Amino acid sequence: MVPYLFYMMVFLAKEDHLLSKPDSPLLSLLGQSTSLPWHFVDSPSYQNIMGYVSTHYPPSLILCRDSASQLILKLLKMAAGFGPAPEGTPHRDMTLKCQAFIHLAVQFLTALDQSGSISTASLESEVEKLLECVMVFNPPETDLQQRHMASCSLFAELLTVLNSAGVPVAEGLGALLQGWVGLRARGPLALPLLTAACRCLASVRHMTRTTEACIQAYFSDGGCVDQYSGWGPILVSLQVPELTVEDFIRESLELGSFLTLFVYVLQKLNQEQTLVNEKKTLVLLNTWISQVFPSGPADEAKLFLWWHKALQLVGVQVEQGGDACGLEPLLLALLSLQTRLAQLGEERFNSGILGAIGLGRKSPLSGRFRVVSRCLSAFLLVQVPSENQLRIQPGTNLQLSVKAQQALATLDSMPSSKQYSEFQEPLAQACQFIRYPGHCLLDGTRLLALLLNSLYAELHYLDIIR
Repeated sequence: MVPYLFYMMVFLAKEDHLLSKPDSPLLSLLGQSTSLPWHFVDSPSYQNIMGYVSTHYPPSLILCRDSASQLILKLLKMAAGFGPAPEGTPHRDMTLKCQAFIHLAVQFLTALDQSGSISTASLESEVEKLLECVMVFNPPETDLQQRHMASCSLFAELLTVLNSAGVPVAEGLGALLQGWVGLRARGPLALPLLTAACRCLASVRHMTRTTEACIQAYFSDGGCVDQYSGWGPILVSLQVPELTVEDFIRESLELGSFLTLFVYVLQKLNQEQTLVNEKKTLVLLNTWISQVFPSGPADEAKLFLWWHKALQLVGVQVEQGGDACGLEPLLLALLSLQTRLAQLGEERFNSGILGAIGLGRKSPLSGRFRVVSRCLSAFLLVQVPSENQLRIQPGTNLQLSVKAQQALATLDSMPSSKQYSEFQEPLAQACQFIRYPGHCLLDGTRLLALLLNSLYAELHYLDIIR
C-alpha cells in the first residue's frame, strides 16, 4: 500500500496546476509526508519510481527552491532511508534505495553541468549536500565489512560526478571533496571513501589526492588504538588499480601523497615477504626519499614513515643476510639516506649559485623537522664511519669521522640559536643517544621514535613508529 501512495504522490507532484491551487491538498499532503512509514517501500518499487522521476522531472528539480520541489526531494530522500525510521523498525533495502537516490541526483547534476545550466558554485554546493547525506547514512547491517561496502557504494555513485565534469569543474569538485574529507570524514567514514576513490575515480590525480586526504582524516580522529590497528584497515581499504600503478606512484610523488605511498610500500612488503623483495623495496624507498621535498610543515612529518621503514629494512638485511647480500648496497643506501637527511636539515637551500655561497632560499620546513633530520643524519654518520664500514654491533667506544664530529658539534650548538632553543631537551637526549657506544646501526629506529615522541606527539599516523 505504501509504495502505491509513494508513486501517486510523485506522479501528481509534477502537475503544476494541482500544486498552484490555493490551499492545495497535494501540497499539504507532501508537507505531512514525513510522518508516513516510508521504510516499507522496497527496493524494486523505489527503483521504478526513481526511473519515473528521471524521465518525467527536469534535472533542474534538484536546484528548485519552491516548496513543492523541496518537498518532493525530501520525500525521495526519506523513502530512500536518509530520514529517521520509526524506532526499532528496520528500513527495507536501505542501501540500495539510498544508492538509487544518489545516482539520480548525480545524473541530474551532470545533465545540468553538461548543458551549462548550473554554476560551478551551485554544483559544488549540491555535491556537498550529497556528501552530507552519505555522512548521516546509517546502514542497518551490523557486520563491519558490510557497513563499509554499503557506504562505499554511495560514495562510488557520488564520485562519478567528477568523472563526468570538465577539467576546471572537476578540479574545483576535487578540491571541495578533499576539503570536506579533512573537516567531516572522521574515523571509519574515511575508509569507504578511500575504497570508492580507488575503484571509481577516473583521474589518477583526483584519486591520489583523495586517498591522501582520507588517510590523514582517519588518523586525525585518533583512529589507531595501538601501533598497528590504525594501519590495518587502511591496508585493506586502499586498492591501487593495477593498470595505473605507475601513474599512481608518479602522481603521488608529485602531489606529496606520502601517506598513500607508505601504504603502497606496506602492501608491497606484505605480498612477498622475502629478502629480495625487501631489498627492492629499500631501493625504491631510497629513490623516493631522494626525489621528494615536502611542500611545508603539513607534509613533512609523513616522510618519517619512509625513513623508519628504510631503517627497518636495512636492519632486516643486516640481521638476516648481511654477508649473503653484501654490505656494499646497504652502505650505498645508508649514505644516500644520510646525504638527503643532511639536505633536508639545512636552513637554506644549498643548490644553485646562491645556495653554494649560503644565500639560497629559506627552507619552508619547520624547525622541529630540521632537528629530526639533523639528528638522524648525525646518527648515520656515526654508524657508517667510512664508505666500507658499518657499526652493526654495539661496542665500548666510537671512532668518529671528521664529518660525524662536525655533525655532533652542530647539534650541540643548536640550542644556543633562538630558533632551536625550544628544542633543547630533545636535542640533548638525541646527542646522548648518538654518543652512546652501546648503540649501533640497528638502533636508528629507536632514535627516531625518541625524537617523534617529544616533537610530534600529536600526529597519530606516526604511532606505528613509537
